[in-house]
Amino acid sequence: MYIGEILSQKFCEVHPSDTVQKGLDKMAEFHLSYLPVVSNNEFLGLVQEDELLNHEDEDDIIKNMKLNLAPLYLYEYQHVYDALLYLSNYKADILPILNKENKYVGVVTAVDVIQALNGLQSNNESGAIIVLEIGAKDNALSHIAHIIESDNTNILSTAIKTLPDSSKLELTIKVNKTNIASLVSTLWRFDYVVKATFNDGNDENDLQQRYDLLMNYLNL
Repeated sequence: MYIGEILSQKFCEVHPSDTVQKGLDKMAEFHLSYLPVVSNNEFLGLVQEDELLNHEDEDDIIKNMKLNLAPLYLYEYQHVYDALLYLSNYKADILPILNKENKYVGVVTAVDVIQALNGLQSNNESGAIIVLEIGAKDNALSHIAHIIESDNTNILSTAIKTLPDSSKLELTIKVNKTNIASLVSTLWRFDYVVKATFNDGNDENDLQQRYDLLMNYLNL
């Protein structure tokens, strides 16, 4: 998914000729701590809320301020994962987006990215989640997929997390069914460690099943 597909509908940029107060008003309106400063589709940088708050004259215009404009931006043809990485690394709540001609085309907010990832991971679709622990060097995904498909179940999304100080990986799989008892049993039978399951359609015994899975995992 390209960043250009999820551009925000908010027009939250400010111009060098805007007043400090206008910038603060926009930050309050959109609940942002940064705003892009733009002039004739040229992105000049991000202005921080603290810089505006600390300026003595709220009627002064932004171009008269001595600003440390952060040169933080991405391009519309980059992947949404790049936006997630930048938002996380820079603790930002907004990212200016440029086109291939380096012209400003808009922004994406943290909310825009979260909503995009939610759709990318099929979180809006009904289904159970299975969390497995596998060896980092195991080429097990094709085998796991075969087991799941043999149970007349489809994989909606997957995610892999490296476990710290370990040679193991945590593989999270979302499938299109909630009744996965037989699938979980099959995975155990093939010596896959099932760390947890979620949304498996059995609320009454959910806590007990998760406890049993945890005990099986700890006893390995």
